[in-house]
Amino acid sequence: MKKIKSIVETVLKGIGQIMLQESAWTGLLFLIAISYDSILMGVAALLSSIIGTATAKICNFSDENIKAGLYGFNATLVGVGLVFFFETSLLIWFLLVLGSVLSTLLMEFSIRKKIPFFTFPFIVITVVAVLSIQHFGLAVARIPAANVEMPELEDFAVAAHAYSEVIFQGTIAAGLLFFIGVFLNNPTAALYGFVAAVIAAAIAHFDQDSVKLIEDGMFSFNAVLCGIACSGTKPRDGLYVLLSVVIATYFDIFMMHNGWITLTFPFVLSMWVIVSLKKIISRFESKMAIVKEN
Repeated sequence: MKKIKSIVETVLKGIGQIMLQESAWTGLLFLIAISYDSILMGVAALLSSIIGTATAKICNFSDENIKAGLYGFNATLVGVGLVFFFETSLLIWFLLVLGSVLSTLLMEFSIRKKIPFFTFPFIVITVVAVLSIQHFGLAVARIPAANVEMPELEDFAVAAHAYSEVIFQGTIAAGLLFFIGVFLNNPTAALYGFVAAVIAAAIAHFDQDSVKLIEDGMFSFNAVLCGIACSGTKPRDGLYVLLSVVIATYFDIFMMHNGWITLTFPFVLSMWVIVSLKKIISRFESKMAIVKEN
């Protein structure tokens, strides 16, 4: 019984790690939110996280990393992404399994080489799969259903949609559940994610982009991840959030204007900049400390 509980917690943590939360309860709320919008996507999310976790276990990867859910989140995004883009078929389910396995192997590579991949395995695998399927006409593209909802306060609606779009969902209800999931585990991160979404929407509005896309959170979901990833209790953390959001949003706009598949690449790119910046600042501070001591 204890072993089953441990497996369930690990799989759910893998889903929660999509927004950098090592919490089974967060993962459970995410799974409920995904299933609320689409049972099929909920099944794909759960199955992919199980496959990613199982692959890591079979390959004897670090138990600590497995229990933290580090091998589940990219796999989950791959699974949900494929079901989002295409009507399900034997090929799509096969690619879901294959993509989940490959994402786990790429994640292990990033851990061993100490390269901050974040959601990069998901991006590479999904883009290659989508472009290949479209080029050879191997599957039918899915047309997302329009979500009819009650009008809400604009900032709240944008932020809620931004949270929901992180995992390919489109309703305010799903976004609210995602927000609560993050908030229960890390209130600071959740609130930074909310503020980041509003900032990104303002940038897109200033750039005179589509109001519909802005309200749907299409220019803000990468910002949500930036806000969560850079969140902290120091004033400096707020500056990192702002810088990462600006980078991610403008790159998001650039990619969308050129018709590229964005996914979470703007977030990953901005994080690479922030991680590099933090290393430079850390080295500078270390040198200054040595100078003061002498």
